[in-house]
Amino acid sequence: MLRACAAFVAWIGLLTPAMAAPPATKTDPNPKSLEIPQQELSKARELVQKLGSEVFAEREAAERALAEMGRLARPALLDGVNRDPDPEIRLRCCVLLPKATSEEYQARLDAFLADTDGKYEHNLPGWHKLRSTIRGEWKMLGWTFAARSNTDKAARELFIEFMKAPGGRKLLLAMDGPPGELGQLIANRKQELYNAKYPRVGGVPTHNPSVAEVAVVVFAESQINSRYISRSNVFTTIISTSGLTSAAMGGDDRAKALQAVITAWLNSRTEPLELYPALTLANNIQNTDAAGRLALRMLATPGLQGFYKGQALATLVRLKLNNQLPAIEKAFTDTAILTTTVRNVNGKQIRQSIEVRDAALAAALVMTGQDPSEYGFESFPKNGGAGNFSYTWARIDDEKRKEAFEKWKAWREKNP
Repeated sequence: MLRACAAFVAWIGLLTPAMAAPPATKTDPNPKSLEIPQQELSKARELVQKLGSEVFAEREAAERALAEMGRLARPALLDGVNRDPDPEIRLRCCVLLPKATSEEYQARLDAFLADTDGKYEHNLPGWHKLRSTIRGEWKMLGWTFAARSNTDKAARELFIEFMKAPGGRKLLLAMDGPPGELGQLIANRKQELYNAKYPRVGGVPTHNPSVAEVAVVVFAESQINSRYISRSNVFTTIISTSGLTSAAMGGDDRAKALQAVITAWLNSRTEPLELYPALTLANNIQNTDAAGRLALRMLATPGLQGFYKGQALATLVRLKLNNQLPAIEKAFTDTAILTTTVRNVNGKQIRQSIEVRDAALAAALVMTGQDPSEYGFESFPKNGGAGNFSYTWARIDDEKRKEAFEKWKAWREKNP
């Protein structure tokens, strides 16, 4: 019981079914108005100690009084759960803590909703991370810079959408907790959305998740390492069919905010099984920066299926990332097979494999304006591809391969 209670030290115990409406009475938007008076803190600490009284009636009375204090008792209850040596006190604090924490969160949320002009800083789980993502913040020499400093209003509106979305509040609250718990919530939610979209039971109507439902999962997943998320279905199908990608391609501030969330997710993909679907998504939404980074990551990932590396090379050529030639040259030693072709030569079937190193060399040649056929490649169009590239064109005889790489080496020495 006490071990399970530790989750409430963060925000996991704050869950309520839906976004609460703004209170009828006017709420002070300044979070400082929520500071707990010292006399209330002292009162709560005294009551917490009475939870360990030898007299049963005193313990019960103290528990009732703490329950009535609500959020005002939360700091004392947290101390009781984490620090008090008396197991009776820890247990009773654990019982009381969820309600106090829920009230504390609701008070902070009410202040956030009341602050319609975004005048104050609010401490809400997930809020600062979302705003930082949408603003495109980075740190250097102790300073924080933002690529999109005028997006706070869009960030605020998207945060409220996330809080209203089914499952959204739970994910945002978990961001201040252990990464393992957040990872499990993400995996479960991804599976729920997938099953809703593609029911496994006949007769069950399909549910197409909303943009906010999917976007909040994408955002949450971008915030933790993939190792904390158990493997589940490929989620890019849900991302695309939910309307999230089309919503992110608009020109308004909301679209830019969603684009920033998707970019953060694309940049956080490191698992081999996720890289190719992420690259496909980046290409589909014309996010060239993310596509380039993913392609380079795929090319450098050991053991990644050759076909995927071929697609990565095609992306680098299409994006004309000539400054990444050194990264492509590192693949010159990769002998993984991309594909195998079968040709009839004088009535005999000859099998010939195209390796990653072959495609890498061919891609480098196209990117530098050279004609691959002059290096021994047999299947390129007569104009050398005119800047286009398909790894299936990178067929070269084994006896010509060594000569081709030597020729590249000589050219590179003259063109560093």
